[in-house]
Amino acid sequence: MNKNNLLYLNLALDDKDTSLGFANSWLYQFAKEFNDVDVITLKDSTENNNFNDNVKIFGIKSNKKYSKIEKLFQLRKLIIDLFASKKYDFIFSHMSPLLLILVVLFGKKNKIPKILWYTHPKPQELTKKIILFLSLKFSNKVVTASDNSFPYKSKKVHVIGHGIDTKLFFNKRKTLENQNFLMLSRVTKSKNLEIVIDSFLKSKFNENSLTIVGEYVTQKDQNHKNYLIKKYENYENIIFKGKIPHNELSEFLKTFSFHINATPNGYYDKSVLETLTAGIFNLYSNSDYDKLFKKSSIQFTKFELNIKSLKNKLDLLYELDDKDLNEITQYAQENAQEQNLESISQRVLTIAQN
Repeated sequence: MNKNNLLYLNLALDDKDTSLGFANSWLYQFAKEFNDVDVITLKDSTENNNFNDNVKIFGIKSNKKYSKIEKLFQLRKLIIDLFASKKYDFIFSHMSPLLLILVVLFGKKNKIPKILWYTHPKPQELTKKIILFLSLKFSNKVVTASDNSFPYKSKKVHVIGHGIDTKLFFNKRKTLENQNFLMLSRVTKSKNLEIVIDSFLKSKFNENSLTIVGEYVTQKDQNHKNYLIKKYENYENIIFKGKIPHNELSEFLKTFSFHINATPNGYYDKSVLETLTAGIFNLYSNSDYDKLFKKSSIQFTKFELNIKSLKNKLDLLYELDDKDLNEITQYAQENAQEQNLESISQRVLTIAQN
């Protein structure tokens, strides 16, 4: 495969977005591999596209309001114009199955390798299910983070791990330093924040703090956040922090000892890998994270998705000394670093060539 021109498709380019800011790091890494990179994005921040000269950003400006039809026609014209002016050697769609479909429909019909990166459970809405299924059909290959993070079974699907900016997040700790807890998560019902908060308040750590970092996306998510804030408004140690810019997150993480992730199988959240890389002890319920820990340590890190199980796990940790907690974290930290951006980008390119 020639490494002249890459067409890169994604959802957003915004360093200030806690959840999606990592996409900029992916783009920086892929831009090192190609002479020229054209990016089509569904949400282009006007403030922070400080990429190298070989990267050109196209797409929908995040500070403007368009109807879905207007966006579709803008994207159609953009795709047609780009394919008329340049021959691409590779198309990579980062969490954007819709854009991949549009490129196939509106772009030149040639045999350009097309790879979709997608790591998320099956969508609930029928239209999104159809879009994801079509993107699988239109792709040459699909890459995903774990055995359970792509919802359709296919020979096209390759598990390669996540892509974490380990250079940004790495923090070598000799001690956990404090007993503050963190949930780094989009505020939505599927992340089971309520189970975590209730378990924490019933545990022996209930005099410590639990900070939720992340924001809602949909109106349904906003309603859920309002419900949670109302429910826990009398607890000063339950803190809804909102967004932290992704490029500031590594420094912010230094103030925490523990991170809790309560997503079921199908979610392979990068927040677990980022916080592990930052030297933070993790508790989780998703079996996909088992491989990061020693088998003997899983009894301290993994819980069932209910209040009783997580509360008991927290009480068990309360009795462990700092040395034991740190040894568990350091082992997982080393494994998490293997899922770095440099390695993941090379795995993607290797799969594209085969």
